[in-house]
Amino acid sequence: MFAMVRSALRVAYIAMIGALALAQQASGAEKVSVRLSYTPFAAHVPVYVAKARGYFGQAGLDVDILPGRGSTFAAMTVGAGKEEFGIADAASVVAARAKGVPIIAVSNLQQDNGVAWIATEKSGITKVEDLKGRNVGILPGSTTTIFLQALMKKHGLTLDDVKPITWRPGTDLPLLLEGKIDSEATVYNNEVIAWGIEHPELKLRVRPMALLGFDTPGYALVTSEELAKYNPKMVKDFNVAMLKGMDYAVQHPGEAVDILVQGGPGVEGECRIGEVEGNAPSYVEQERSAGWSRPREMGGAQ
Repeated sequence: MFAMVRSALRVAYIAMIGALALAQQASGAEKVSVRLSYTPFAAHVPVYVAKARGYFGQAGLDVDILPGRGSTFAAMTVGAGKEEFGIADAASVVAARAKGVPIIAVSNLQQDNGVAWIATEKSGITKVEDLKGRNVGILPGSTTTIFLQALMKKHGLTLDDVKPITWRPGTDLPLLLEGKIDSEATVYNNEVIAWGIEHPELKLRVRPMALLGFDTPGYALVTSEELAKYNPKMVKDFNVAMLKGMDYAVQHPGEAVDILVQGGPGVEGECRIGEVEGNAPSYVEQERSAGWSRPREMGGAQ
């Protein structure tokens, strides 16, 4: 009973904060858009918290959060000036710049993107070489698949050596449960945590790519070179407000999840609490400030 009352009070409090944020936005705030990298998940919490708690409004910004269609899409649309800001993983930012897209990374939302190689225990797969001839999940064009292919190459394998099973966002879990996928690359501090809560019967071997010899910089706030040049104040104000949201989320993970659930369609609170808590260590690197990114990993993207 107490938990229900506490939850109701929390929702009412968040609604009040949201109303105050809207009032701030109505008083002459400048309207901008931010394109997410994917459907809302823990890496996007700082953006949702910054909006719900009025940090963007206090900075004079009325922020419209747009649904994600992948990091590559976010990098391309922001680089083309269709949106002022976006959330994209470092690999997509570097790839976009290599193609001449004028995009820059402003700050990191995560220091580790959480990509991991997983295999079901019942598959018997214990090493990369065991993938030969097995059903391997592939999400075309995704960062996770790029890492998986790099891992396989490191061990003398290609996709021709396995049975690729193409999946789309949200469809890999049923395939794993049904035994139609033996292995794939996914995000251990998001999907794997949620799966463990929803389906404790699913036993997985999880190996983070960071422990397998790969640099795994996380998601970053991105903007166009043009906006950074001609309106640096807007870029700075958005970034500072977002990082305030990050700090608040780390200190108040339960409330941050409620905000994400209310703001992000199709987000389930119970699973996301684990995700936010799992992501908290990746928001800030020890002895570094929030938003810091490793220049070696981001290359020329900053």
